[in-house]
Amino acid sequence: MRKVLLSIMLGASLTLAKPVLDSFEGVKKFPFITYRDVWTGTPAQAKDVSVPNVVVVYGKEESNNVVAKAGSVAFFLGQWVSSVGLTPKMVKEGKLPKLLVSDKELSSVKGKNLIVVGIKNKVVEELKLKFDKPTLKVVNYAGAKALIVGGKNEKQVIEAASFLANRVIGFKAGAYRTFFSFVKLRGLIEKGQFDAAVRLIEDPDGLSACGRNMSLAAPMMAKFKPEVKKVVKRRNAIMYKELKEALKKGNKEKAVALWKEAMFACYRCHQGIGIPKLRKFKPSELIHSKHQRIAASFGLVKKGGKDCSACHTGKTQHVGY
Repeated sequence: MRKVLLSIMLGASLTLAKPVLDSFEGVKKFPFITYRDVWTGTPAQAKDVSVPNVVVVYGKEESNNVVAKAGSVAFFLGQWVSSVGLTPKMVKEGKLPKLLVSDKELSSVKGKNLIVVGIKNKVVEELKLKFDKPTLKVVNYAGAKALIVGGKNEKQVIEAASFLANRVIGFKAGAYRTFFSFVKLRGLIEKGQFDAAVRLIEDPDGLSACGRNMSLAAPMMAKFKPEVKKVVKRRNAIMYKELKEALKKGNKEKAVALWKEAMFACYRCHQGIGIPKLRKFKPSELIHSKHQRIAASFGLVKKGGKDCSACHTGKTQHVGY
């Protein structure tokens, strides 16, 4: 635990230079999480909960610094999920879900997707992998997918792991919490639950989860073209000022209009409408599609799931992946 906390505290001081992405699409769409029923057998049983879809692995012979960075990767994955998938049955049988293991314990997580941090481990040895730069590489291993966090030495491994923890997993955690909260916000507005909607905007695990991503992206945003900066500035003004004011006044019609304007601003960046496209890949449908189920839970999806016009209208009517 001491190593993990040290790594997290030092994280900000480590370089976040982009490592070699052996497969950009493979890394961006790697199955980090999935959805599952959790806490089954208790009154708090919940459905469609985000849980880890990977186990983080480090080599038994790795340095303390690399082991600590593996812990940091696991920590940021924990920011994304809502549960490790725990059930009373698992507790009774002593089979608690594992998120961080050494390569000596690979047999206990057989068949699961892996994030392998470092190069002094069984996976890298068996696959005979060599690296000359900080690298994130997706491979097939033991019937599952493995994301190898590699480099030619300890320093490069830590650089690649820092990028994975902060820029990939941490960024995705903020992005999806914000995205799903944005859809929930539309539902709360529709139901007239304006106080709850304001709290959701201000919640650091709700709409304000975007703050982490805006902080991480700030150096890059400074280099954006003026037209892109204008869109981002307008989107932030809507989300964190104008929409809150409309909600506090109970003005549903204006709140819906502002929500849709904010959605169009997001579309412009994600799909390159009138400005350069900032999202360079198609999201994973497995993860992304939860927004449809959130919308449906508020009655926003009509005609057997085929009418999404409560959110997708006009310039945002395009749906799909």
